[in-house]
Amino acid sequence: MLVALVEQRSAKDNKQPAAVEAYLDACGIAVLNGYRCEQHTLITEDGYILEIQHLSHKRYDGNDNLGEPVLLQHGLMRSSVDWIINHPNQSLGFLLADKGYDVWLGNVRGNSYGKHHIRLNPRDKGFWKFTFDEMSRYDLPAMVEHVLRFTKHSSLHYVGFSQGTLMGFICFSEKPEWAKEKIKSFHALAPVAYLGEAKTKVAILKHFMRHGNWMSVLFGMRFTSRSTFLRRLGGALCAGMLARFCKEVYLLFYDHHPASINPTRMPVYLAHITDGTATMNIAHFGQVIATGSLRKFDYGSSGNMKHYGQIDPPTYHPRRSLVPTAFYYGTDDIMTVEADVNKLICETQNKLGIFRYENVHHLDFTWGLNVVDTVYAQLMQMLSEQSIQ
Repeated sequence: MLVALVEQRSAKDNKQPAAVEAYLDACGIAVLNGYRCEQHTLITEDGYILEIQHLSHKRYDGNDNLGEPVLLQHGLMRSSVDWIINHPNQSLGFLLADKGYDVWLGNVRGNSYGKHHIRLNPRDKGFWKFTFDEMSRYDLPAMVEHVLRFTKHSSLHYVGFSQGTLMGFICFSEKPEWAKEKIKSFHALAPVAYLGEAKTKVAILKHFMRHGNWMSVLFGMRFTSRSTFLRRLGGALCAGMLARFCKEVYLLFYDHHPASINPTRMPVYLAHITDGTATMNIAHFGQVIATGSLRKFDYGSSGNMKHYGQIDPPTYHPRRSLVPTAFYYGTDDIMTVEADVNKLICETQNKLGIFRYENVHHLDFTWGLNVVDTVYAQLMQMLSEQSIQ
């Protein structure tokens, strides 16, 4: 009833098209903007059922050959919507589709497109016993294999943002020969592997995220989720009488400069601002921040002996990856700080390019208007150069 009243008031106050997109899923947003979108379902080796989206440009009739496949992978507590959340001329997913690429929008276990399993129920604790380790080991390879099987290509370009880059660094270093064959190029937006220098709000997290046990007592095994009620309520309010308030809430949680976001898209931003993940995954990020090193999940000495056969958790080695990798990072990013990025760059064998951007924040890489003519233009130039090789 409350939502209905707010929506009626919002319709009178403000008729922004963005209010409609606040209620839509990824394919709904794509189709509304005139693009073709298919929802594909795949099953990971350990039984999680993921939905990913296949996006093609407006002129594609299903018979023409598309360009090389590009898989876009979102960040922590996000979804595939991130890549198409702005207008077509401002969203990387749409821009790539317009260039003729065969665009795929990835998702991971625990978010709105990864809430099913062949045996486990999302209400079961067992469903939520995962971190970015499992996403890297199972989710990413399953998506890559599905895309290549469907497109009949032998390799694809991988674009990751934040956690999406971490999945790439882990997966491609743990399976170097497989990745060398399957991944033509890796483009890391706001690259994450080391977080020891993360600043301010992010650094505070290390004091309570290091261990998953008591976090699960406070939050349960599931850490946040996007509910239909909140999505509808947020979309209605932010399209109408509380638009300015919503913008301030958004800026409180994300260190954006206000000029880098599109204020007319606030209903969509707020409706999709967080998505689900496991509390254990958040704890794993806390461990990375606290230790400054990149290791598997730390269960404590006895737990580590049980899981790994050693007291300390094994270390990941990004240097083992053979995939050509390009780095894109911002000077104002409090999550991926330059010192941590440089440490990762030094460990990378096959560097395609290193691109540093002034006044770019973390979430700008997917939601900001200030990256379209800089980051996205550079990325598409790099893709073009790799595609003709």
